[in-house]
Amino acid sequence: MLKHLSINGFTLIAQAEVPFREGFTAITGETGAGKSVLLKSLRIVCGDKAQATMVRTGEEKAVVEATFDIANEPQVKKVLEELELDSDDELIIRREIQENGKSRARVNGAVVALPDLQRLGEELIQMHGQSEQILLRDTRTHTKMLDDYAGNAELLNEYSKQWTTWNDIQNKIVATEERAKNLAAQKDFLKFQFEELSKANLKEGEEEALEEKVNSASKQEAETRYLNEIQGMLGGESGLLDQVQILLSKMRSLSMKISDYADYQKSLEEVADPFESVCKDLLRIRPSAAMSAADIDRANARIAQIQKLKRKYRTDVPGLIALTEQRKEELSSLENLDADLEELERQSKKALSALQATAASLTNSRTDAALRYDQAVSAILHTLGMEKAVFTTSITSQQLSPNGADKIEFMLAPNPGEGFKSLQKAVSGGELSRVLLAIKSVMAELDQVPLLIFDEVDSGISGEVGNSIGEALKNLGKHHQVLTITHLHQVASRAVNQLAVRKDEIDGRTYTHVEELDRDGRIKELSRMLGGESETIREHAKQLLEA
Repeated sequence: MLKHLSINGFTLIAQAEVPFREGFTAITGETGAGKSVLLKSLRIVCGDKAQATMVRTGEEKAVVEATFDIANEPQVKKVLEELELDSDDELIIRREIQENGKSRARVNGAVVALPDLQRLGEELIQMHGQSEQILLRDTRTHTKMLDDYAGNAELLNEYSKQWTTWNDIQNKIVATEERAKNLAAQKDFLKFQFEELSKANLKEGEEEALEEKVNSASKQEAETRYLNEIQGMLGGESGLLDQVQILLSKMRSLSMKISDYADYQKSLEEVADPFESVCKDLLRIRPSAAMSAADIDRANARIAQIQKLKRKYRTDVPGLIALTEQRKEELSSLENLDADLEELERQSKKALSALQATAASLTNSRTDAALRYDQAVSAILHTLGMEKAVFTTSITSQQLSPNGADKIEFMLAPNPGEGFKSLQKAVSGGELSRVLLAIKSVMAELDQVPLLIFDEVDSGISGEVGNSIGEALKNLGKHHQVLTITHLHQVASRAVNQLAVRKDEIDGRTYTHVEELDRDGRIKELSRMLGGESETIREHAKQLLEA
């Protein structure tokens, strides 16, 4: 429960220390005094968006700090543990808003992100005002309210799992059918590529090895050609060796006749001997052919084939090998897709059967709960000035959805003979306020949120109906801490506690003050609400309070 609220520099409130008690507390004051500012400060504590206009003029920042007793709030402690925050029996939330609108939140001294603060706030406070009445017009909330009343949490959890499973299978079926369609359209193309690549029988490193062999064979071919030419020049008819021998013979003959040529003969013999030796060695060389011309042609053709495939598929040999395997798998997959689809269809039927069974259980549970729920809400509406009103829950079948197979809508027949009206459109704001209060009263024992806040739930209501609303709020206070802004003395007099909000002008500045009222203070405030402070009115206020 909320124990204390400290407010500094927040719009009209310069400074306020507001205590809170158990049970039903009424917040009263003149129109425009700042009652909504008080509730807005609580919204800020629970994660509402901060704005620069919230900082009081002349102040550097606004600070709102709320202290909660969470000794008996296990769900709140669980959230604190999940957020890795201290979870003692006392919880302090502090929100600071700077002049530029930026804000910082602390929980038990630790800085927290706004989404975490909002998550925590949802476990601490429920606000019910015009926005919540508008939400009640949304039929999507009706399903959740009925399920909460029926205690369908486990059923809904099971249904949600089955819904996810069934939808996952449906998505797989769609994806498999699409894949089969695409592969079937490409089957001839895939088959052509696979056959072309598999026939090529590519191996990594093959191209490099072939190129090396062809290069080596090309060198050997050149070597053989040059050696054959050399051999022709050396050993052929009138070759160099014959010419050298003829030259030496001529020189010997000359030197025998003329001794002056003996030295030339000797020099020529010295040159001729090694030359003759080299020539003879060259004539003996015969390189063995590594590849035949036919082999070279075949190797070049293979290299050309590989290079053509590389250009065609724009990848290297490893890529071509991988593509071959990919095409093989795709063709194999195409053949197996029919079997896969058959298995998925079998799984889908099984999952749908389980889903429909759980949906039927949900429908039965909702139908049974709706009878009790309608009677309970109608009974409370009868005490809220709608003696002839009938509240009913319409449950009709629809296609399976994330919430089951039911379309749920709350209906109201405010007066006999007029038929049922949808809360979505036809019900007035005053009627909707009382429906909301009746629903919260019915859910009081089930609702785990400790603090309920009603912002002018009695708007547009007066007389005896106000007494009934006051009693309903008082009864809610037996299960929750309840705060409500009210302008009705009938409602305020039934509160266990009362806070008065007033606005003063001091030195040209407006100040909103919040005061916890004692008995005399409550009599004075009730007198104001009754229209004056005469002795008669004061006596009436005293009687209301005592009653």
